[in-house]
Amino acid sequence: MNNYILKVENLQKSYDSFNSHSMFKRKKKFKAVSDISFEINRGEIVGLIGESGCGKTTVGKIITKLTEADSGNVIFEGKNISKLSKKDLQPIRSKIQMIFQNPSSALNPQMKIQRVLKEALFSINITDKEEQENIINQYITKIGLTKSYLSRYPHELSGGQKQRICILLALLTNPSLIIADEVVSALDLSVQAQILNLLKSLQEELSLSMLFISHNLNIVYYMADRIIVMYMGEIVESGNCEEIYKNCRHPYTKLLLSSVLSLEDNQEIEEEINTEYKDKKNDNACVFFDRCPKSMPICNQKKPENIIINDNHTIKCHFAE
Repeated sequence: MNNYILKVENLQKSYDSFNSHSMFKRKKKFKAVSDISFEINRGEIVGLIGESGCGKTTVGKIITKLTEADSGNVIFEGKNISKLSKKDLQPIRSKIQMIFQNPSSALNPQMKIQRVLKEALFSINITDKEEQENIINQYITKIGLTKSYLSRYPHELSGGQKQRICILLALLTNPSLIIADEVVSALDLSVQAQILNLLKSLQEELSLSMLFISHNLNIVYYMADRIIVMYMGEIVESGNCEEIYKNCRHPYTKLLLSSVLSLEDNQEIEEEINTEYKDKKNDNACVFFDRCPKSMPICNQKKPENIIINDNHTIKCHFAE
């Protein structure tokens, strides 16, 4: 029997874009997600990491059905939810919840916190006021706040307190999978550690599965069991945390890691770029071709296949060995 709670198969998503350098502004397709496949096991935290614009948030939105994929499958608890109608999807929606980067935009500024939370419970047909209050009171202590915060408006809360409320909102529907999208990037460093520790303790206590999306390799290393590295809409490397952090093979992952280490040591980041073939990149090239310090002619002629290094490590690179 498969142990995964989520299986993503060959996701594709493109958006229309315009060439701003052309007089006629020709419309063309921009591939945000290109043939993405991965699994999340029950009770596992998988870290999805990459630069801004690499497509990781789009993947999260496709899983939560906030965005429709062009093609591919999202299989949640054995059901292909990408093929379900809105009616059939309704009972499943509450089982997959997303925590967003900016907590202020996720809370209605005109509602007190208690009403915001009750609206979430009402959406899953919990309408009895006493039952609503019991559930809210049960969870408010789990996120490190007291009942006094329920009578406040969002603008009366700090950034960290708002994010705690957003975490509570996600938990109220009793989900089995959480998509956490850059949940600490808008917070102060001291608050970031508190929120990360809170998420980790809740994940263990409630046996949640989680896709943790971030651009910070150190944070993902602390939070996740496995790491998936994305670049320009593609997965270029994946494996367990120790394997990726200490034995990464892809030049892009090495660049991410070196930037973290350089910042810790207060050194300048020196990015090596092979410029010999830089201006000749074509549609069949490796996505990292024009930035890779090891790029060779084959990298511009053929996309690399997914190579299995070992049971815990895969990579897309012609020079994986």
